[in-house]
Amino acid sequence: MVETGVLLSFAVLLLTGIVIGAPLVASLLLGLVLFLGYGLWRKHSPQELLGMSLQGLKTVQHVLILFAIIGMLTATWRAAGTIAFITSWSASLMRPATLTVATFFICSAMSFLCGSSFGAAATAGVACFTIGKALGAEPALLGGAILSGVFFGDRCSPMSSSAALIANLTHTDIAENIGRMMRSASIPFVASALVFTLVGLSSASHAAAPDFHTMFSNAFVLNPIVLIPIVLVLGLALMHVEVKKNMMLSLLSALVICVTLQGNSILDIPRLLVFGYVCKDPEIASMVNGGGIISMFELTCIVSIASTYSGIFNGTGLLKNLRDAIKNVSVRTTPFIGVLLTSILTAIIACDQVVCIMLTSQLCDTCEGTGTALALDMENSSAIMPALVPWSTSVIGILAFTGAPITSVLFAFYPMFIPLWTVVLSVYERKHPNFVETKPARFMGLNRNDDIRLVNELS
Repeated sequence: MVETGVLLSFAVLLLTGIVIGAPLVASLLLGLVLFLGYGLWRKHSPQELLGMSLQGLKTVQHVLILFAIIGMLTATWRAAGTIAFITSWSASLMRPATLTVATFFICSAMSFLCGSSFGAAATAGVACFTIGKALGAEPALLGGAILSGVFFGDRCSPMSSSAALIANLTHTDIAENIGRMMRSASIPFVASALVFTLVGLSSASHAAAPDFHTMFSNAFVLNPIVLIPIVLVLGLALMHVEVKKNMMLSLLSALVICVTLQGNSILDIPRLLVFGYVCKDPEIASMVNGGGIISMFELTCIVSIASTYSGIFNGTGLLKNLRDAIKNVSVRTTPFIGVLLTSILTAIIACDQVVCIMLTSQLCDTCEGTGTALALDMENSSAIMPALVPWSTSVIGILAFTGAPITSVLFAFYPMFIPLWTVVLSVYERKHPNFVETKPARFMGLNRNDDIRLVNELS
């Protein structure tokens, strides 16, 4: 009873924070005080609770380092003209009849390259929405295509902080996870593209798009050489080079381009890495500004505070009853359905992707038989569910960047199709025990680890 009251109080804290516009970090800090108070009520000493908190923090130290590298990398890609080149090239592909599906593809490509839904929305998303408005496209439909595209890479890019976080929480290899994510999302991706194509064809107009090439040429040298940092990331990822080494090599190449091609001073590099890129041209500043270690500060604080929860939850047994209830749901239905229902609940309450991922990890750690299976379940649920919650920080931020209406959530087909498709697969797998060992299952990224019955047979 007390545990239920504590968890409900935490939910009220988060929702109240959203309503009054309080920073999420402040709400999480109050939540930490609440959980520490519960620990004291359970007769744990302050020293024990501090140890629990530090134990939880240790579990994410790797991903915190990765966040800093990602911040520096996104800043150098902007300063090197890499983002500008991709956005300018993307704009040249836009046609009224294919605008919606092209927006989906372009935002998917940009989010895969930068690993961030916010980064992709602030660059390709802004460009696509600007072009779309000039061409008379339906704003909500275009916003749905942007939401769908930016969450493609946010979920499965080697640069993705959420993918790194899930790999860290489940103790799995991010490169292996990405391969499985790509295959498991192939059907939803194609289905989304078909829907956007059909809907886009029915709402096409005949206006002219702005000249982004000229706009970006005033601030950057748009030479294909600026693509080297991206080529390195993709090539080294295919060669299974460790993620941090991969990013550091791309970072170094981008710095060389910043200085030698774009004419930035070496003396400006430290400021660039810490505070991000600032363009002097106000016309394109909103599309290229950003990055830097400081841009990851809030995310780092959120992950750090939320990680202390896991240590307290484990040490005090606060989530035991709720975890057992979720486990029972997973046994009665399928493990993925248990994870999905938890993700929906945490996304609605937490209103933030990172907190949703971390709470789902803590509540569903016994649903699957292996970490790789849980990682795929979370990537197909908690990593993208915030894209469907209108009041989540992800949706609010992305729509604020682009200017798309809140009704865009209704057209975010890709985040809808992934969990729906995975539910279908999980139910089919439950009724056909050998399905995970068939060729169609392997094509979709599944293996023996994804059937808890087969895992239990081996253990």
